[in-house]
Amino acid sequence: MPAKKITLIGAGNIARTHASVLQSIPGVSLHGVFDVSQGAAEAMASQFKIPVVHDSLEAAAMSASDVFHVLTPPNLHLMSAMPFVEAGKTVLIEKPVGATAAECQAFAAAAQRSGAVIGVNQNLAFNPAYLKLRNMVLSGNIGQPKYMSYIFEAPLRQLSARQFSHWMFREPGNILLEQAVHPLSQIVDLAGPVQELNALAERPIEISPGVGLHNACQVSMICERMPVSLRFHVGANFTVCRMTVVCDDGVAIADMTSNQFHVLERSAYMEPIDNYISSRKAARQWAGEGFAGLRDYALSMIKLKPRSDAFYLGMKGSIEAFYADLASTGKPRIDLAFGSHLVDVCAKIAQGFKSLPQTDAPAVAASPPSGALVAVLGGTGFIGAYTVEALLRLGYRVRVMARGAANLQEVFYRAGVEIVRGDVKSPSDVKAAVAGVAFAINLAHGGGGGNFEAIRAAMVDTASLVADACVAAGVKRLVHVGSISGLYLGDAAAKVTGSTPTDPMPHTRNDYAHAKALADATVLSRHQSGGMEVVVLRPGLVIGAGTSPFHGGLGFFNNDQYCVGWNAGSNPLPWVLVDDCATAIVAALEARDAAGKAYNLVGDVRPDARSYVAALARSLGRPLKFVPSSPTGLWLIELGKWFIKRVAGQKVNRPFLRDILSRGLRSQFDCSDAKRDLHWSPVADPAEFQRRAIAVHGKR
Repeated sequence: MPAKKITLIGAGNIARTHASVLQSIPGVSLHGVFDVSQGAAEAMASQFKIPVVHDSLEAAAMSASDVFHVLTPPNLHLMSAMPFVEAGKTVLIEKPVGATAAECQAFAAAAQRSGAVIGVNQNLAFNPAYLKLRNMVLSGNIGQPKYMSYIFEAPLRQLSARQFSHWMFREPGNILLEQAVHPLSQIVDLAGPVQELNALAERPIEISPGVGLHNACQVSMICERMPVSLRFHVGANFTVCRMTVVCDDGVAIADMTSNQFHVLERSAYMEPIDNYISSRKAARQWAGEGFAGLRDYALSMIKLKPRSDAFYLGMKGSIEAFYADLASTGKPRIDLAFGSHLVDVCAKIAQGFKSLPQTDAPAVAASPPSGALVAVLGGTGFIGAYTVEALLRLGYRVRVMARGAANLQEVFYRAGVEIVRGDVKSPSDVKAAVAGVAFAINLAHGGGGGNFEAIRAAMVDTASLVADACVAAGVKRLVHVGSISGLYLGDAAAKVTGSTPTDPMPHTRNDYAHAKALADATVLSRHQSGGMEVVVLRPGLVIGAGTSPFHGGLGFFNNDQYCVGWNAGSNPLPWVLVDDCATAIVAALEARDAAGKAYNLVGDVRPDARSYVAALARSLGRPLKFVPSSPTGLWLIELGKWFIKRVAGQKVNRPFLRDILSRGLRSQFDCSDAKRDLHWSPVADPAEFQRRAIAVHGKR
């Protein structure tokens, strides 16, 4: 039988996981890919040797492919999948299958007319630990199930990064469709369809004026086979994803985060002995599975075993089950009806969400600002919000360009602020953003990538694009906001000023630092050629209300309780308060002596890493710990990882001790040039710094 031909609709990160899994499944082959970004589709086709890149959904639907994986954002599922459903194709749609019940009904009606087969990729329903629990409960070996408890406490990167334009924050129920469908998929799979539910939601957090995020709730459910209690909380500090099923003759527990499963059972002995035997058996199970996870990770690193993390195994299990079901019955077990039921359950839970309390409308300025128009690219982020506030305070009008314009902070809705959607990688978007402005501020970093070339293209090429657009538009001055990371900061005896050149050995640095140094040089070259006045600002470790206090300049965080320092943690660190940073950015627009220069923005209060973490622990009331380390030791660990990856055939850059030393930030900053030329006066009072940098994150 010829292999089934597969076309991927969407070429983002999740599509790469699907492609990787599909390459390991016999009887299927990657045939085509489509994405609205032709470049993204072509890059993916090159990476996975996909022969056909389609230029439209219609062209993909008319292709020779047998199955279509729809991997676009949830709000685009209906538009992306419907051409294939109406054509009677077999379709696998990423969770959630639809954004509303109406979309699910539209899929059902179209599939009934065309005969299309629709599956839903609910990867957590195939988590290995969950499957062990499921098999144990269904086997009857611990009696009949009586009750299920589920705790889902998870961090949320987009929440901590304040990326509130993401789809999951646009409507109250979207957070459930994006996140709660994970535990709900396991609940419905094992306990059966939800027949009744009662949701008790916690008070929402305000993410934008009048817009609340309901990130925590408790849900009591009566399901077909047992009652269920679900604790749902995203944005948590400690990750817990644990299902407990109480049966007549034992308790089954699955921990999806650590991918571990164990059972509590009785023995034939009296209770004290029985407790000891049961505890010892459970401990052996936990220890054995913990060791297996560590072993599999190590083996996969050196390519002696396929990738074996819980997320990937869940994705692999889901996609493999989809094709196995097609081969055996022609219909997937996790189908449209299953996915639609989850959407319906999410809608019912959302009915229990509370409204934000009414607050007084913000005061409106007596008259809108009438000063010069300033374009701020990438202006809706952390530093951007403070910069816009500072611009308005001085009477400037502001045009902010950002990729997402939903759920913004209050300052962006004030008179004098114009929001335009745009991507810093798009020449036409940048051209429109800077047209007719007197000054421009570039806060957009351009994104990242998997290798230096991708990061260089994201940071350096976009910085060049913005500078060229400003020159063409006749912008008087461009303020480019970079980072001190482009400097070498590992020499404790060195005094660093604005005139200190970027690292003369960039090849010894990480890709981000290397690209930052190149971006600064690229922008300054526009001033040197006489095309436009340019000022480069390099903020230090920016801190304040509105960002995470767990700054990467302290060290690296395997979790936010333990900071592993880049060194012993006793040297002063180059902190700068975000509002001080914004003040300097605005001052640089018209400072007479600043044109053509670079300045470092570091405040006068510079606690070391140990002191900062200790103060933060007191403020948060949490047992945070700073773990000192040896830069040489860290480098040897990185060197060992690099060696293993190279042996396994991966192309990765060799780590340098010099890079680790620079991350320790031991050099001394002298910012007298910024204070003089920009008339800049950062906070010098340690108590005030403590209040605005640390206490602002305190217990709430």
